[in-house]
Amino acid sequence: MTLELDAIPDLDNPADADRVLRLPGALNLRDVGGYPAAGERRVRRRTLLRSAAMHGLGDEARATLAQIQVRTVVDLREDTEVAHEPNALGRLPITTVRMPLYSSGSPLPATDAATDAGTGEAGENAPGTGAAAAEGVRAAQAAGLEMDLGAIYTFILDNKGDRLTAAVLALAEPKALPAIVHCSAGKDRTGLTIMLVLDLLGVPDEVIVRDYALTAELLHDEAIAALRRLTAVTSGAGDARKLPANLMEAPPELIRAALDRVRASHGGARGYLLAHGATAEQLDALTEALLVADDPA
Repeated sequence: MTLELDAIPDLDNPADADRVLRLPGALNLRDVGGYPAAGERRVRRRTLLRSAAMHGLGDEARATLAQIQVRTVVDLREDTEVAHEPNALGRLPITTVRMPLYSSGSPLPATDAATDAGTGEAGENAPGTGAAAAEGVRAAQAAGLEMDLGAIYTFILDNKGDRLTAAVLALAEPKALPAIVHCSAGKDRTGLTIMLVLDLLGVPDEVIVRDYALTAELLHDEAIAALRRLTAVTSGAGDARKLPANLMEAPPELIRAALDRVRASHGGARGYLLAHGATAEQLDALTEALLVADDPA
């Protein structure tokens, strides 16, 4: 079967002409292979992919995943999301690793004012908890406020490092690759996970930022629909159609700030992952599995 692929001109070099996989039911599915990395190497092709949820996959898309020989899917979604839209992998011999980044509530903290309006000072509604975030969503929606996407990323990095690390380490398991990492829209949770992997591999910051920003170009209406469903399912928001306009943005400065935060606190992705349970041997094995020598041609 011939893959249906498209180029993303702003990211292309001669080695990156087939980055995006445009397949029925597969949204925001793309390969991070081919990116330049440390030591005059590149990320191995068709080995690590990122995606939105895969509940809409049909026979054609499943055949493509079989052709790529995908072995592992790392699903970052919550139990409620998975129950609502389970992945349609069929009988493919793929191991699904469930790694939800939140234990309760919504992953979408609102502006400070909205969050303060919807939370108490202690207990399960205390600021920074899932319940507080859920209340923030409701308050922001009711007031028509924008979501603080930077706060989402800060919350994940500061509070969910163990789960982010476990998601990355799932890729280091023997025979785990090729693998796909995904959440609902393939933007925020997936974006941070892939950011850590690419920084670990020594991919230049500008490439990491541009890879993250591709979501805004590749996925809009479909991702908004996915996030509406996510908000309704995880936060209990009354009107899931009433989403803040900025929720589907992928501003480059957000992922730059996330990189800066990881560097400031841990010296980079390697230090961050080591601090949250990874071993040097695991990270070295993942690096070797994901990198190949650069082809000067």
